[in-house]
Amino acid sequence: MTDPSSHPPGSEENAVLTVPRLVVSSYKGKGGKTLATMAILSALSRQGLKVCAFKNGPDFIDPSYHRAVLGTPSRNLDYVLMGPTVLERFYRYSLGYDVAVVEGNHGLYDSMDGRTEVGSTAQMAKLLGAPVVVVLDGERLNRTVGALVRGLTQFDPAVRLRGAILTNVVPRQFDRLTAIVEAEGLPVLGILPRSEEVARGMEYRHLGLTPMEERRSGGLVDLVREQLSPRVDAAQLIRVAREGSESLPLRVPETPPAKATGTARIGVVGGRPFTFYYPEMLERASQLGTVVFIDPETDATLPPLDLLLIGGGFPELYAEALERNRSLRSSVRQFAEQGGRVYAECGGLMYLTDSIVTSDGEFDMVGVIEGVTVHSKRPAAHGYATARVLRDIPIARAGTVLRGHEFHYSRVLLRRKYELALAYDQGQGLSDRQDGIQVNNVYAHYLHLHPANYDVLSALLPSG
Repeated sequence: MTDPSSHPPGSEENAVLTVPRLVVSSYKGKGGKTLATMAILSALSRQGLKVCAFKNGPDFIDPSYHRAVLGTPSRNLDYVLMGPTVLERFYRYSLGYDVAVVEGNHGLYDSMDGRTEVGSTAQMAKLLGAPVVVVLDGERLNRTVGALVRGLTQFDPAVRLRGAILTNVVPRQFDRLTAIVEAEGLPVLGILPRSEEVARGMEYRHLGLTPMEERRSGGLVDLVREQLSPRVDAAQLIRVAREGSESLPLRVPETPPAKATGTARIGVVGGRPFTFYYPEMLERASQLGTVVFIDPETDATLPPLDLLLIGGGFPELYAEALERNRSLRSSVRQFAEQGGRVYAECGGLMYLTDSIVTSDGEFDMVGVIEGVTVHSKRPAAHGYATARVLRDIPIARAGTVLRGHEFHYSRVLLRRKYELALAYDQGQGLSDRQDGIQVNNVYAHYLHLHPANYDVLSALLPSG
């Protein structure tokens, strides 16, 4: 395990962060940031540039939209979880690229606690020495958009706003809003008009946008590439990224030699129900062996495995299909009962319980954990979490402090008493601020952990 605020052991090398970069933000959540980011990524790529993408915060969903446009992974930058090492992380994953685009979270100045700047997009922009392009939702606005720009610009002068993208506007607003924004000294670099087709493609549900992996067609990406990216001024964006990005000297750990591919067989339960995997988790799995993806709606049985991963996602939305695939549920249960190693987070925990109850009824699940998952319309836990490990578990020793996040609208009603392994100092967990169930070699909790902090795969696999 590594502490996100410390450097791993080993020598360091001098480096300079020089890649042109932009941070895309807004004055609120659900303000069109992801759509604007997709349009920017597409517009820059159309210029023949090699573009990489990042997301501020622990989000799984928005990076899937970046990846759909670029065809390459989008990485998370999270100061709360990773501390100052986010700079090294950004440097490593932007090497060799012509420009980097970072999508912010929430509103520009919204932070973890609402008092300090920690975790905010503004903090990340300052850490990266990057200019900010602000996305302005123009629905039912005229002069107020000028007040928004002035407030965002003056609230913290160290945050360097250098352009605006107007979204959700109709043609009669184009010239008027552009004039108001530019009168405040902020050039308008793109206008994305209101569109029913876009609204359908960017529809929200209880945890945000629909993950791109759940979409059966590339219609939204085609729309962005063909209709929206030409409405973004790529030349101006490139100029802002090049002229506005500071050169930052860094001391970064030397990259260790790549390890030879291991021999483990690692199953990853994915498909539509389970999409919450950070790219580094899958990349680490590939380093340790062969990765086998399993679709819980269609695959009949598990292949021979050394480890099974069941990430987060939306099993409640696919509960009927998961129940219908009785043979795979039986195969997973048999694997667990015979001592197979299983690691599950959030949605994976839900899948391992006896059943999931939704507004459509109760649906049988795997049954390794004796309990019923009840999904509701209100969040049970939402945000960063810190938990202390009370006893040795497959992913960590007693006394370890795990920092992660939890976002779930469900609770598990346990049918037997388990010795829970985690005590939360911040967050909710399963119940009474406790979490972590171990059954044989199965370990599951609601907590989402990032591989930049915790190499759970190495801990889970048998040594030798």
